Amino acid sequence: MSWHSGTQIVQFEMWGEGVGTARPVTVVQDTASYIALYSHPRTRIVTRGLENRGALELRDRIDLYMAALDPHVGEFRDAVSSGKNILTITRPDSWHSVWLFWSSEWEFENWYVNFQSPLRRLRHGVAYHDFVLDIVAQPDMSWSWKDMDEFNELAARGFFTDDQKTRIRHEADKMAATIDNRGTPFSDGWEDWRPDFAWPMPRLPNNWSVIA
Repeated sequence: MSWHSGTQIVQFEMWGEGVGTARPVTVVQDTASYIALYSHPRTRIVTRGLENRGALELRDRIDLYMAALDPHVGEFRDAVSSGKNILTITRPDSWHSVWLFWSSEWEFENWYVNFQSPLRRLRHGVAYHDFVLDIVAQPDMSWSWKDMDEFNELAARGFFTDDQKTRIRHEADKMAATIDNRGTPFSDGWEDWRPDFAWPMPRLPNNWSVIA
């Protein structure tokens, strides 16, 4: 199953057995090599993620993350995405996704490597489990880890299987080297990409919560 450019689908970030965030996105390209998805600024989403999580102590944040593994914990709320233009590029069976962020005026701001489970295709979208750890890379390709403290604490609490920990750490080392060596997709000119400005703002379908 693949989608044509301009198709609106739902990008599901799963947490435990349930949905953490459901975000409507527009398909940019869907090929055998990767799927690229565009998230418009100020898109209406639904989420049960933590608000202002940075204001909490690490132990308190992790307590809430662990509790939220139960899909019945935490109510969904309507929210609006940031004012950023965001493109995500994900290869089949990959344990990461590469994100690009631009300002509302299309000034390129940074790359972002999100470590996650391989993408699962659904009838109306795609789903992945977020693994917390990230890399933020600046336009000059200098980079830093993000949320390493949360990843380590979750690992210590048994959140990840041994296989997941091995795969995530291997993927993290690989992507750090890819950034240092200016490998794909960091050397492919995606910073200059622009959407078809005729694409409408995507909206969540009424049956967005049906994961199938």
